[in-house]
Amino acid sequence: MERLRTAVREQRAPVGVLAAGTAGLLALGIATGQDNWPVYAGVVLAGAAVVARVHVRAGLSTATIAGLVAFALGHLAGGMVPVGDGVLYQWWLVDGVLRYDNVQHAVGFGFVGRAIWETLRPRLAPSPGDLPAVTRWVVVLGAAAAGAVNEIAEYLLTLVLPEHQVGGYDNTARDLIANLVGGLVVGWWTARRPQPAPGGSSGRELRPAAARHDLARRLPSERGLAG
Repeated sequence: MERLRTAVREQRAPVGVLAAGTAGLLALGIATGQDNWPVYAGVVLAGAAVVARVHVRAGLSTATIAGLVAFALGHLAGGMVPVGDGVLYQWWLVDGVLRYDNVQHAVGFGFVGRAIWETLRPRLAPSPGDLPAVTRWVVVLGAAAAGAVNEIAEYLLTLVLPEHQVGGYDNTARDLIANLVGGLVVGWWTARRPQPAPGGSSGRELRPAAARHDLARRLPSERGLAG
């Protein structure tokens, strides 16, 4: 529990944005008669719990956490913000070509792929020469895999809930394409950014929060022994 508190303190800004945004968007959904708000709240809470656990164990970068917060709030906005006779998820940004839902998938699952890369990188340990290519591939494959799992979950949801906003085959195909595009863009961006070695002196952002907490706890006793 102490490790979790340490991680939350380190990421106070994105955690605060997530909490405030979630409360506001759920309040809007309840006020405008969105009866499925408990489902959206449950998804966001479950996702936050998974991200917190991964961050404590593996250490996600601030950029990745910010992207995942944007994903969560974008998901809530998609289901809770009324637009015309529907909600934001059904809004066409470019009529017949691009919907809000497609942008949400691209951004969200792109950063899910990045989180998968940051979690797996210490285990994969690619050589410096292979690092950019491995980064791109893992982000793309992670985004596509997580997006496919989401589509399966949406299909199962249609079997349980008589009223849903999932859509049909066209929606599924658009989502899968958006997941791929998001993975490609975020993978390219991640590969171009400096990537300090996890746990190294220049890699504090990627070092697990738990490890930093344990190090801080050990230092006073080690200084005492040295004295």
